[in-house]
Amino acid sequence: MINMKAIIKTKIYAGKQKQQLLRQSLGNIRFVWNKFVWLEKEYYKQHKKFIRFAGLCREITRMRKEYEFLNYTSIWNLQQIARKFNFALRLFIKHKSKGYKFPSYKRKKNYDGILIYPKDFKINGKMIYLPKIGWVRIKDKATKKSLWKHITETAKQVWVKEEPDGFFAYIVYEKELSIQRQNGKIVGIDLGIRNTITISNGETISLPIKNIMRIAKKIEELQSIIDKKKHINKKRGIKQSKRVIYLERRRSKLLKRIKNIKYDFYQKTINHILKSHEYVVVENLELKELKEVKSENKKATKKIHKYLQYISLSKFYQILEYKAILYGRKIIKVNPKNTSKMCSRCGHINNITLSTKVFKCSECGFRIDRDLNASINIYKMGLSISSGQGEYKREMVSERIPIR
Repeated sequence: MINMKAIIKTKIYAGKQKQQLLRQSLGNIRFVWNKFVWLEKEYYKQHKKFIRFAGLCREITRMRKEYEFLNYTSIWNLQQIARKFNFALRLFIKHKSKGYKFPSYKRKKNYDGILIYPKDFKINGKMIYLPKIGWVRIKDKATKKSLWKHITETAKQVWVKEEPDGFFAYIVYEKELSIQRQNGKIVGIDLGIRNTITISNGETISLPIKNIMRIAKKIEELQSIIDKKKHINKKRGIKQSKRVIYLERRRSKLLKRIKNIKYDFYQKTINHILKSHEYVVVENLELKELKEVKSENKKATKKIHKYLQYISLSKFYQILEYKAILYGRKIIKVNPKNTSKMCSRCGHINNITLSTKVFKCSECGFRIDRDLNASINIYKMGLSISSGQGEYKREMVSERIPIR
């Protein structure tokens, strides 16, 4: 039996007093992190070296005496921040040349949350015990009782985070791999702008982009109002008004709605693909390079970049790799060079632009949807690698590899 770590997200239902304690703990953790940033900078100016993990732990003991509010947070949680900060600092020291930056100050909006280890939390049915907080109710309607019992027995750690619609617990537990029967089937996938996912068997699956862009438009309108309100408040000498806080909360909820739409789409689509295919072939894309994609038209380029921002291709790859392990499937990554330009029938390289929707080969006259042509080429490249023939070459097109 093979196990792997999985995460289940569940909402925390706590009273006002316990919610205040949770916010206090999150604030304390952020406060300690920011203190570490300041301390390390000052220490380096004087001694030309950094404080190590043991020194940071001693600083926590000193800070708890100086700042009484830190006693509302478990010492283990604060020491975990010292460990995390020390790790980030070591990455900066070792890999500075690769672009790693010195740990930065954390704002209220962008801190991860509270990490709790097994010795500090307990799960009893639909209740969870959090250090310094006590027992709070958690709810997850979708999870079966038998699975929830398994989660309770195998829980490894808990992340507590505050989101626009409340507090959530991310429970890390051990999950058995549900390996599917090996069927030898292989499929190529092309990720695009017009069709989000094009499969080499002719199937196209697209994100509900109209819904996403409609929500995105509301976010832009809200952001414009927030910016104006902040500008007026600054002139009046007001730091932050209740109206701005309310509008920012509304914007955060809309952003989360987009995130949920994408997550649901990718989960269902990837499950559908992996259940029926043993090998999945995708392009080995450098996602940073996609941001530099340009069209002939400036407006079209702006639209492409905006679209790429909302579809989150990196999230697709992340879920695909995780699910492939879960189902016991194999991911084959191929070179993306000329996958859209090469004719899937004769192998001739054609000059086409981003605006081209229908691929027409200038050599053999073959006509096919541009995205489908790319997915077939990706499929053939993957088939060549999986069968041990090495990297797929143009000359191999004459073999007429059948499409499953």
